[in-house]
Amino acid sequence: MLENAVQVWNPDDWELFSLSLLQHRHGALNVHKIPAAHKGDFGIDYYCTKDAVAYQCYAVEEPIDISTRAERQKKKITTDLAKIIVNHVEIAKLFLGTKIKHWVLLAPKHDSKDVNLHCSKKTTDMRGKNCPALDISFEVAIQDLTLFPSSAVAGGMAGVSSVKLSVPEPSKEELEHWSAGSPDLLANAHQKIVKRTGPSKVSDAVSEAITYFLQGNALLDALRNGSPDLHEKVMSAIKSRSMRLQFAGPQNRESAGAILHAELDALIAAVQSAAPSLSQGNAEQIAYGAVSDWIMRCPLDFPDVQ
Repeated sequence: MLENAVQVWNPDDWELFSLSLLQHRHGALNVHKIPAAHKGDFGIDYYCTKDAVAYQCYAVEEPIDISTRAERQKKKITTDLAKIIVNHVEIAKLFLGTKIKHWVLLAPKHDSKDVNLHCSKKTTDMRGKNCPALDISFEVAIQDLTLFPSSAVAGGMAGVSSVKLSVPEPSKEELEHWSAGSPDLLANAHQKIVKRTGPSKVSDAVSEAITYFLQGNALLDALRNGSPDLHEKVMSAIKSRSMRLQFAGPQNRESAGAILHAELDALIAAVQSAAPSLSQGNAEQIAYGAVSDWIMRCPLDFPDVQ
């Protein structure tokens, strides 16, 4: 199985999504925003005086490797904690004299212990500065989506205006593992795709179809886990097209290539219509995966080469 798809966030969407998560955690009336547009944000995006916690939202540009993600998160932590020291007088006013106990970098994904170690180091450093705005037990931390209830994540995703997921291509080992475990589907794909490519190119085309199939499934799994409503809409669109294909057959019967073009175009349009917040690229990947699935499982076939 491919690893889960990664949501690609722009900073504004991540900040808005984070607000939804924090309102779920602390209560809507207990979360306050510091606008960054006027004289900076003090190293804080949201804060809760009731629980004496400050949050900074940060989403790196995905896809990215673990070490680079960790370095950028560590740099962000260092930079924004320095702002708290510089602006501690104003921050103390915001917190109504309550000393801050926690400062949290809120990120979509946290997957390196190096960031934990950096948080521990910065906790020690910040305590050593004896900042009047900070509690004696002040602690720096990083948190990601895994620390929030799935219902809160799904609720937040429902309000996101644009959803873009990134999923890696399957490795050679993953392709071989799938092929070894699915001989019947592989045989179906080979038997049908050879009608489009001819014998000399069929192996590469079948590998391509398997890649599309695995990536499409990974995207659908990610939608199911992170945005159930969006997943349901997409699956409904796929099911509708599949039922029509099974009942009426391909709309264009001229050639294998013409059939594929017609079915892909129709399914991409159906997915985009059902889930307009899903990115164009994701709609295409899902369509390519679903059509590859149809080829392997039965609904879609091509005329024999004359």
